[in-house]
Amino acid sequence: LWALFMGFDHERIHLETSSVLIRELPIALVQPPDLWPAVHPSAATAASAEFPPRPGADYPLARFVDIPAAAVRLGKPRDWPSFGWDNEYGERRVAVQAFRVEDQLVSNGAFLEFIQAGGYLEPRWWSEAGWAWRSFRNSKWPCFWVPDGPAGLHRYRLRTVFETVPMPWAWPAEVNAHEAAAYCAWRSERDGRPYRLPTEAEHNALRAPAWAAEDPAFRQDGAALG
Repeated sequence: LWALFMGFDHERIHLETSSVLIRELPIALVQPPDLWPAVHPSAATAASAEFPPRPGADYPLARFVDIPAAAVRLGKPRDWPSFGWDNEYGERRVAVQAFRVEDQLVSNGAFLEFIQAGGYLEPRWWSEAGWAWRSFRNSKWPCFWVPDGPAGLHRYRLRTVFETVPMPWAWPAEVNAHEAAAYCAWRSERDGRPYRLPTEAEHNALRAPAWAAEDPAFRQDGAALG
């Protein structure tokens, strides 16, 4: 059974990688499978005809949540009852200081504000490696955003696996670490307060029962279900 679940997890890794590679192909070279499902009803109305998109209407306004200090333990014990990869085992304890975090991922609409402010044209928001990547790729917006008209209008559509759809401004922005860090640097100056990406230990602190008590994905580890 352990080996069977290793196969399931390994297949998911390849499906995730393949989905990204397919999104990079010209749209004329791909077509959805006959049984490809439609998006979930909760996402079907995420796109808006309004432009520019309206904060709080076309994409949510984030609020800050205070996360208390916590002692975080990373890693799985050797006798963990369900499947795990080799690099998941062992133990490391981290004392996480109290911090504040937005209660949702950065949306496409919020990230558009960074683009409209010239974020991809200003080196000071980027790390040295990040600016080198941006310059090499000549990136002016996220990889899967498709310009819909002259660049200066900042109108975009979103490339999904098999089609290009009206931009769903409420969906989370898909960017790499360079872009995310540059966005944080820009937000820090705009809002007059420091922003950064959370650490691995802080990600785990977010999963404390007080934060995600109603989410079974955070509460069930496999041990209780065996």
